[in-house]
Amino acid sequence: MYYTNPYINFYGNYTDNGLNYANRQNVYTLDRQVGDVNGDGIPDIVYLVGEKGENNFYENIRIMVQDGSTKQWHVIPLYSDYNMSLNPWIFLGSFTSYTSKEIMVGLPVGGSGALTYYYVISFYNNNVEYFLGPEQFVDLMKPLEFKVKYMDNYKVLVKSDKLNQFYIVDVSDRKEFYEGRVYDSRGRLIKPLEGFVIYQPHLYPVKDDGIVPYRLMAQNAVAGTSHADRLGFIVTYWQYDRHTKSWSLYPEYFWLMLG
Repeated sequence: MYYTNPYINFYGNYTDNGLNYANRQNVYTLDRQVGDVNGDGIPDIVYLVGEKGENNFYENIRIMVQDGSTKQWHVIPLYSDYNMSLNPWIFLGSFTSYTSKEIMVGLPVGGSGALTYYYVISFYNNNVEYFLGPEQFVDLMKPLEFKVKYMDNYKVLVKSDKLNQFYIVDVSDRKEFYEGRVYDSRGRLIKPLEGFVIYQPHLYPVKDDGIVPYRLMAQNAVAGTSHADRLGFIVTYWQYDRHTKSWSLYPEYFWLMLG
């Protein structure tokens, strides 16, 4: 199954050689990686920079690429609503069959679920393409139609209607918490109850061997009576198709990781 990507070429290429960021006040280097991101075979230097704001947050975070061949600087902006973080990072790796590497950005913003926003950006031929935007995976996951439903005898059903697949989770280890709230003394539901899936995932670049491109492993939290009542994580794998400019679920299957 394929999904369109609304973020492609949102900004286009943005070159700013007139600013010397090293001499600007309150601009910090937050991460730095080296790798060929424009496809000319010469390693480039990729920086993540930002300005220190309140409460240890970095704001106005953007990517700076120094071309390894020409030494020119290129600035890649992030979306204005998603350019702040507590502890941001970058990762360089190929998500396509091209020899150049894409730039993956992680922007942890905290909260009870350790919320993190992600980008995957191509700089091939010094042109910017946004392969992944910060909330795009919500739109990828929702069509899988996950349901979390409590059952009698301290069991919870986690099901995807789209994938025609389900798991049953034993929550009897939470009897002390659930009894009187969710179940009666005989283990019967007091009333129908559903949990929920937190659709903003944690994303990790993974690969099966040294040849194939990276895929994204998505972990979406499964919650019961509240965000704090964590039942586990739905695990899915996604690959990028540069020709259709979309992410697809591969394999078309999900796993459930308890915890």
